[in-house]
Amino acid sequence: MSEPERIPTVNVAASVYGDDPDEADPAELLHEASKLSPSTVVRQMRGVWKLEQSAPLRASTARAVRRNRALVGNALPPAELPPVPLADVLRSRRSMRRFAESPLTLEQLAALLEAGYGVTEQDERDVLPALRSAPSAGALYPLELFVAVRRVDGLDPGVYHYDPLRREIRHVADAAEPAAVSPHAEVIESAAAVLILTAVFWRSRFKYGLRAYRFTLLEAGHAAQNVLLAATALGLGSIVLGGFYDGRVDGLLGLDGVNESSLVLVCVGEPPE
Repeated sequence: MSEPERIPTVNVAASVYGDDPDEADPAELLHEASKLSPSTVVRQMRGVWKLEQSAPLRASTARAVRRNRALVGNALPPAELPPVPLADVLRSRRSMRRFAESPLTLEQLAALLEAGYGVTEQDERDVLPALRSAPSAGALYPLELFVAVRRVDGLDPGVYHYDPLRREIRHVADAAEPAAVSPHAEVIESAAAVLILTAVFWRSRFKYGLRAYRFTLLEAGHAAQNVLLAATALGLGSIVLGGFYDGRVDGLLGLDGVNESSLVLVCVGEPPE
């Protein structure tokens, strides 16, 4: 029996860069600007010294959460994940683009939010940072989590902000039509809930300079993966969605797109029958 013809590997880098990378390539500029070297580390890390010298600054970083006191908070129920072996969850996680029409329970939503960015250890004096479920450079926690509720028992459809320090959510906006915020409208339309991870860049940048942009993107990946694994453990389907209209999502959430901007969406729902 003859062996199948071997398909050659394509050099995709050549199709992106041509013969040489463009010196003005935005990705190249970003990567170069955020690099550390012995000659730049002092300038890039000036915020480390500021943090050590300022007790108010340290106390402020311990309260890393976006909060509007004029909005009424809805307390979340206790979040519980089933005792599923991690190896089983890693092996069975799959991206799902279509979901059943049944709603999520409020307990399931609470478990997803807590898994993504919930508090795991809190200082009663409110001086040390409240530690979260995702690793964060310097425990500065630059991310915020919103959830666009489409079908969740006990909640009206709309966009809610998650406050991990108080374990509650607050209604901040009406939900937009899926086609208005993403070219993948059918995925959002099918999902029971869409978690939106945003970044308040200056929370990390004041300490780590331009390097903070890398740290923040890594943190968003950690938090998103937590949500995916929690969804799998709960028997739910999920998918990370990077294709969305940044300006429209930022506008929906009231973000300026510079100091704070949306990074990634995670769609969740019951698997189809």
